[in-house]
Amino acid sequence: MTATNITRTVGIDKSSIEVGTSTTVTASADSTTPAIDDVVSGDASATAATTAQAAILNSRIKIGTSGTLNAVEEGTVGAAATTTSGNATASASNNGPTGGIINTWHHPNQIQVGTNAVVSSTATNDALAVAEAVDGASSASANAGKVFGLKNVGLNAGQGTSLAASATGTSTAAAESVGLPPGTGASNATAGAYDAKVVGIYASGAKGGEVPPPTDEDAASASNGGEKKPLTISFGSTGTVSAFGTGAFDASATSVTGAADAQSRAKLVAGIAVGRDRFSNSNGASESQSAPEMTSPGGLVMSFGENGAVAAQGSVGNGGVGARATAETVTGPAAATVGIKTIGGIVDVNRLGNQSLSNGPGSSSILTVGKDGDIQAAAVGNSAASAKAVTAPANVDVSATTNHNNVVGIAIDKLAIGENATRLFAQGFSKQAATAQSTTSGGDPIASAANGDFVAGVHATTITVGRNATDPVADASLNASATAGAVTTTSGSTALAGNGSTVVGFNQSSLAIGENVLGTGVFRATAASDLAAGATATTGDTTARAGGSGSSVIGLNASPVTIGKAGSVAGSASGTVGATAASVTGDAVAEAAQKARGIKDSKIAIGTDGNATGTAGLTGTASATTTTGDADAATDLSAKGIDNDVTIAIGKAGNVTGTATVTDSRTLASAVTGATDASSDLKAIGIHLGNTKVTIGTIGNATGTATAAAPSVLSTTTTGDASVGVEQTAIGIKGSGYDGMGALSSSGGSAISAGLAGNVIGRGTGSALGTANTITGDALAGTEAFIAGIKKVDLSADNVTAEAQGTYGTNAMAVTGDATASSDVKVAGLLGNWNNASLNGDLRATARLVNEVMASTTTGMATATANSDVVGMSGYQINILQSGNITASAVSETLAQASTVTV
Repeated sequence: MTATNITRTVGIDKSSIEVGTSTTVTASADSTTPAIDDVVSGDASATAATTAQAAILNSRIKIGTSGTLNAVEEGTVGAAATTTSGNATASASNNGPTGGIINTWHHPNQIQVGTNAVVSSTATNDALAVAEAVDGASSASANAGKVFGLKNVGLNAGQGTSLAASATGTSTAAAESVGLPPGTGASNATAGAYDAKVVGIYASGAKGGEVPPPTDEDAASASNGGEKKPLTISFGSTGTVSAFGTGAFDASATSVTGAADAQSRAKLVAGIAVGRDRFSNSNGASESQSAPEMTSPGGLVMSFGENGAVAAQGSVGNGGVGARATAETVTGPAAATVGIKTIGGIVDVNRLGNQSLSNGPGSSSILTVGKDGDIQAAAVGNSAASAKAVTAPANVDVSATTNHNNVVGIAIDKLAIGENATRLFAQGFSKQAATAQSTTSGGDPIASAANGDFVAGVHATTITVGRNATDPVADASLNASATAGAVTTTSGSTALAGNGSTVVGFNQSSLAIGENVLGTGVFRATAASDLAAGATATTGDTTARAGGSGSSVIGLNASPVTIGKAGSVAGSASGTVGATAASVTGDAVAEAAQKARGIKDSKIAIGTDGNATGTAGLTGTASATTTTGDADAATDLSAKGIDNDVTIAIGKAGNVTGTATVTDSRTLASAVTGATDASSDLKAIGIHLGNTKVTIGTIGNATGTATAAAPSVLSTTTTGDASVGVEQTAIGIKGSGYDGMGALSSSGGSAISAGLAGNVIGRGTGSALGTANTITGDALAGTEAFIAGIKKVDLSADNVTAEAQGTYGTNAMAVTGDATASSDVKVAGLLGNWNNASLNGDLRATARLVNEVMASTTTGMATATANSDVVGMSGYQINILQSGNITASAVSETLAQASTVTV
């Protein structure tokens, strides 16, 4: 049996309307499109679709002063297919232009309104598909389609006009199968699609290549005054814009004796967006050309003559889970996937990915405000994927995957505010959870969340403010968890969270403020990344990775910031990474790794008074435990408050502060029968300068503080070898350094000048306790650390303080095997390579180390080695211009103890 329902619903179509003052134009399109096929014996198929669903389509409207334009589109497509014996297929989709005010012609159509007008366009669309089969397979596909508040529709408005555009698309698909005989009841559910879009205000990207022949619609557009230019939305003087895109996707696949596959997908969910540029060769294949011909410029130019306010948000789950995929089966494989390509506040998708900094031909994305501007943009994503199999076939994955490839608040070519930015706020927020479970035997669960994802507040955007900006903020946040659980697996249980993810507050952009930062007086670029991975199995290997070598969180990255007069810049990055792998019979591997940078590769210039502050903080934990098998746990954290190619210049008074903190809360590798290895690699640098300089004009301090702590790094087993490795670096202020006795102003090297009256302070602190413990086997424990207050930086200040402190314990303990423990630690207060320090006051350089090494065994050889190098000051030329004191001290408390009963 087959049920098909296809509709077209349009309020105003291919019309030109011109009305006078104080006129209200209302257009609406409201439709319900159901298709139901319910059979007992045989296949069931239901298809519900729309070919067009719009309040206003391909029309031009002109309204005089004090007019109102309301466009309201609401649509529901629903398909239900049910059968007892046979296959069930349900499809519900919007296949044509869908939204409030839509233009599909080659050139943008314009809406013209006079002063004090109100323009509102709202689109709300639901797609629901349900397929149920008892003896057969089921397939449900629901796609609200490409839903827009405004699409390729320009606006020319007088002063005092408001524009509100919103789009909501909800796609829900549910497939359920029993399957008789076993293996025949596959269920597939898809919510959304790879090309699904939900956008408040949308402008197509540029097109180019060979010039296509004109179509009838192009001719109609030309007769209505269409022009080849970017989409334009302009306000004569004052105006407001609100644009919201809200997408919801829910796919559920349930089977008893077959495979279950659930997918929730979308290409773009945004408040305001410019689509992808497309250039094609003579064969029609999309590719870049050396000199393509622009057939359609594409893009969006939004402008306000004087004062303007823009609020835009793209959200997938604002306040709850917005994209969900659930796949459950009793005897079969299960796969649940959430894939959202881009979520944006105000975004030009050509600024994202590999094309983000391309200078080739393409669309323009520009937002300008003549005088005072209020700009806020947010991208919010919240997704969950769950896959569950009771008894999956051997060597078959039970997989749950979530991805928000790009979540970005603002990413456009240019944002310019002529005078004051009363508000400048951009945020990207991504939350994801993936859970994969094989509850009895067979399958190999794999949970993957946010791997390779990119989250940013502002990306690849040039921002200028003519006068003052009040509390500008760029914020990015990622929260991802992956959980994989199994009883008896074939290959193992794997959980991956945030591997290769990048989270940046203000990224590859620029900010120029003509005068002052008002309010709190601080431009804040903040980023946070919280990642958790957990894998368990009764029989089989387990692997949990949180973060990874390519995972990073950065406050301010590769972005020049200029403040003409007074104001401060603060870049902060924080993160937590936790990995837990547990098995009863099998190997366990847990890895937690992350990099954090407060301010990285950026030039900061403050005209008069202000501070530059970079803060980076990370906390990690890794736990690998098993009864029979090997256990490996590793924590690798790197944090720098101010990093690398950073130049900071403060015209008058201010402070430069870099703070880095890394904490390995616990790294544990534990087994009963098997080898264990626990490693902790921590690096913290408060201020790390390349061949760059920090200068303060009059009064101010430069302070770098670094802290690295690993209170518990433990490798323990009953039968097998146990090994521990600890590596630490903690430096308050670090430069590139150079050979020779050059002056402070010489080229090359790193330098800090604290002005006419100011201090330079560098503090480094490190601590760790590493223990390897075994009953039957060898125990090996090693520590390597370097701690410094200030290293390889030329200094000019009133007073200089360089302090370093390290506290380390390294223990190897065995009963019937060798025990070897070693520790090699260097601690320096002020360490240079013939660098210069020019002072008007005191110099204090202190270093202190406690280094204890112990090795013990009952039957075997015990070896304990402690290498300690402690120096207060080394490699500096000191010049005190007036009067002052120099204090350098080094304190070392070292113990190496080896004990054995029988060798």
